[in-house]
Amino acid sequence: MIDLRPPPVIENIELNLWLSDFYFWLSNLHLNQMLVASTTWDMASIADGDEEAKDVTVTGAALGDYVLASLSKDVADLVLTAQVTAADTVTCSLANNTGGAIDLDTATVYVMVIKKSH
Repeated sequence: MIDLRPPPVIENIELNLWLSDFYFWLSNLHLNQMLVASTTWDMASIADGDEEAKDVTVTGAALGDYVLASLSKDVADLVLTAQVTAADTVTCSLANNTGGAIDLDTATVYVMVIKKSH
């Protein structure tokens, strides 16, 4: 396993070695195997302690793939999560633990699926 933390005292040779290791790690992420999609999400008011979910179709997504999600507006202290829940389907969830109801109206949700290595 490669330690990706930079060295505490950086000298040129240490920095070069660390950058080399970091580049090797990045090159093995298979970031060229990414899938992206977006859709409009018209959220209702989310009460404290509740959540709202939205499915996004991402052709090629499979269980176990990595998922990143973002929203086109401020999430107002809500927690946005996303995961592949079935073939070609990413489920995004907004959870509200703020202490009051929040209504974000309509936004665009963007998802990126990074295929797991085999």
